[in-house]
Amino acid sequence: MTKQPPDKLKVRVRRAALPTMIIAATVGVIVLMMATRPRLTPVEIPERIWPVEVVEARFGQVQPELRLFGEIVAGRHSELRPQVEGLVVEIGTNLHEGGQVEKGELLLRIDAFDYETALADNRSQLKESSSRLEKLRRDLKRIENLYQQKNVSEQALDDAALAVVEQEALVEQREIAVRRAERDLRDTRLVAPFSGVLANVTADLGKEFSGFGNEVVADLIDTSRLEARFSLTNAQYGRLAQRGEPLLGLPVQVVWQVGADTLSYSARIERLGAEVMATTGGVDVFAVIDSGDQQTVLRPGVFVSVALADRGYADAIRIPESALYGEDTVYVVEDGRLSLRQVAVLGYAGSELILKNAGEIPIQDGDQIVVTKLREGGAGARVVMR
Repeated sequence: MTKQPPDKLKVRVRRAALPTMIIAATVGVIVLMMATRPRLTPVEIPERIWPVEVVEARFGQVQPELRLFGEIVAGRHSELRPQVEGLVVEIGTNLHEGGQVEKGELLLRIDAFDYETALADNRSQLKESSSRLEKLRRDLKRIENLYQQKNVSEQALDDAALAVVEQEALVEQREIAVRRAERDLRDTRLVAPFSGVLANVTADLGKEFSGFGNEVVADLIDTSRLEARFSLTNAQYGRLAQRGEPLLGLPVQVVWQVGADTLSYSARIERLGAEVMATTGGVDVFAVIDSGDQQTVLRPGVFVSVALADRGYADAIRIPESALYGEDTVYVVEDGRLSLRQVAVLGYAGSELILKNAGEIPIQDGDQIVVTKLREGGAGARVVMR
């Protein structure tokens, strides 16, 4: 065996020890880094507490109210027209725009001279015809006696009877002519058919009316019989129809806001529209204002608010709309935490909901229902009631 020189042996030893030294140095560095690394101390984050507002659940009969808008319309109005032609010779004191008139009050008078003379002429002709009829009846009576004595022929008797019949027909015609002339004379005075307020007045002193009933003198509106007209949607109409009582006669409250003043009137539904209105998608309803047959300050065209009782619900609760999460969830507070409850929405009352229980765990009377909308809180979240 050949013996290696000492220098070569030392080189080989050093080469074999180098990896071991590198590994040892690396391990030493790692141990040093681990020994000197910073220690993270866990921080305990406190549980968040959500402040909420609540309402107390109380089940019972809930009677919501519909709040609608409507317009006052005339329940009775008339277009006043002259029934005879002629010159206006007298104007009533209140025949002007907005004038209030009483039933039977004179509005205008047309020159009656021609109608007075026509009546006198027809009465004269009637008197003459009536006198001739009396004479013909006496003649008929004499001829009947002569006929019984065989002194006149049957032809003479028939002629006398026929003359009486013809004269009676003429007298009837004269009587009709007299009644017509009397009516024309009365129609020279245009009077108010009922009490009310005048609008669209066109007549004036000296105006000539030439057509029978073709020209309007004024519109007369009965302000003691006004109506509130409003619309019910299909859904609202359906709910009211399911109440089990007729819609006609239902009480309605009509409110007219005049500046800072509020005028309130009682009314009752009198009739419904015959069809669904294409413009509103609902049914028109007409409620008669209860004015006690007295004239009111209301006028057609006034916009009003209308309130009437909606369909009632038994064993239900009424809470703010903000309490509902999704379509069927609310939260109650139990031991300081939120607890989920399933509900069913029965209807709406303005900004409030009408609900009933729909889950396995029901809401009980006295439960505190959360009405504050929480974006992050959910079932089990800790809350405090404000």
